[in-house]
Amino acid sequence: MNDDYNEMSKLLFASFPPQFPKTSRSDLMRLWSLEMQWFNPNDANLVVSHLLDNNWIMESEEYLYPNSNVKLSSPMLGWRPILREILNSPPCTLDSIVLNQESEENAAKIENKVNFNKAGKDPKSIEDKTTFLINYVSRKSGLTNREVVRRSQRKRKALGPVTLWLCVALLAREQGLDMDKIIKILEK
Repeated sequence: MNDDYNEMSKLLFASFPPQFPKTSRSDLMRLWSLEMQWFNPNDANLVVSHLLDNNWIMESEEYLYPNSNVKLSSPMLGWRPILREILNSPPCTLDSIVLNQESEENAAKIENKVNFNKAGKDPKSIEDKTTFLINYVSRKSGLTNREVVRRSQRKRKALGPVTLWLCVALLAREQGLDMDKIIKILEK
């Protein structure tokens, strides 16, 4: 059940970012099917219904929002929900939330590691470099981090077996950014 909670927490985090804590059903389905390309429109509708029926998301007037008892956790780059697992997820209960308290402590440690950029440290691992690169491209191009990742994932899908950092670098080039700076980020 703990794995189910973690997967649902990641899905809700990706679906309801802090700047948009609630959204309409149609916007959520559009996000999943057209922007993120996780599900087709019919499956997106099934997922919304399943999440509502199992108290993972709540509805008020015409807006949907995540259950306030669920601690949202950021997915790793490249994470993608699996339809079968979501539709087989159990209802959101206090038991599933209590079981996840230890995982929340671990997630906080990971979040501190990913936030190296704010502390001014140089990236060490390729994952850190990719996160740093995404933040850099977002700042310089005026795109949101989410949009940079979305466009890079589309490139990755089209190109086949390539790394995410390469797709972010290609997006930076498309945006007319200084490629010397991109190369320096990757060489650090």
